[in-house]
Amino acid sequence: MALFGKVCAACHKKDGTGIAGLAPALAKAEWAAKGEPDARRYLPLVVLNGLAGKIVAGGKTFVSAMPPQKQRSDDEIAMLATYVMATLNPPPTGWKDYTADEIATLRAEKIDHKGLLALREKLLE
Repeated sequence: MALFGKVCAACHKKDGTGIAGLAPALAKAEWAAKGEPDARRYLPLVVLNGLAGKIVAGGKTFVSAMPPQKQRSDDEIAMLATYVMATLNPPPTGWKDYTADEIATLRAEKIDHKGLLALREKLLE
């Protein structure tokens, strides 16, 4: 997808495998296989709000910052999140593409980096 290549690939690589020490893999991500609502919320919330701090992904530690992408339209974020979830990962059972309306609802949700990191930890339990 061209938008992923333009927005995300510089840090996460075109194939979503990430760059050691910079950005974790989005392909085959541990949290992506979770089917519960928190897993569905996680990715678009990270895209919207960015994420800073220490995370462990694929057994590797990352301490960096992803900038928020709130300037992107709801349609763009829906397309990016759908690409990551349905192309770079095996989609969870019952998968449905993200919609602009769903992203608009998530955009209104107030969550900070600490909240996003807690949500990530919950998904990885």
